[in-house]
Amino acid sequence: MARKKLSPKYFVGCLVIVLLACGSEQPNVKDSSLRLDLIEQAMDAVDTGVGDDQAYFEINVTDSVVNLFLATDLDGQPNPDGLPDAMVQYVFTPQDGLEDVALPLAANGPTFTRSAVSFSVEKVLLKVITALPNSRATMFVIAGVGTASGSTGVADYRVRMNSSQGGEMSVLVTKDGEIIGTDAS
Repeated sequence: MARKKLSPKYFVGCLVIVLLACGSEQPNVKDSSLRLDLIEQAMDAVDTGVGDDQAYFEINVTDSVVNLFLATDLDGQPNPDGLPDAMVQYVFTPQDGLEDVALPLAANGPTFTRSAVSFSVEKVLLKVITALPNSRATMFVIAGVGTASGSTGVADYRVRMNSSQGGEMSVLVTKDGEIIGTDAS
């Protein structure tokens, strides 16, 4: 039985159809309800309401709110070692602006400043959403890197994902959304 030889154009056509079909189903940042667009506004509100050059322990964002954890001192006076020993939590929403929600609490750990926050709003979630199609992004976290006494001033980025089959995972990503590692819980 003679086999019919298929032309290279046929294979290219099939490849284009497959790629277009896959491309049309690829998720994008708009598939996430996380309000990454509010982070800049929240930091602007901190600069205006609290002061420029604040040190942050963490900034996290959900689908409706940005939580900002600023480093401070319990007694309001800088410590001899220059390290913070407390944090103040602020909450930012577009409706209510910036609100402090609690008195300072004892805390220590690595900090970062606004200048360390640099990520692609368009890309930072894309690969996580693509890699975990049966999960939902519930929080984006920016946190300081280092130790309490050896803060690097660098921030890292994590995406908290909840699986539709149960379980939660924290995915460490680069500023452009490349997946670096995970912590499952």
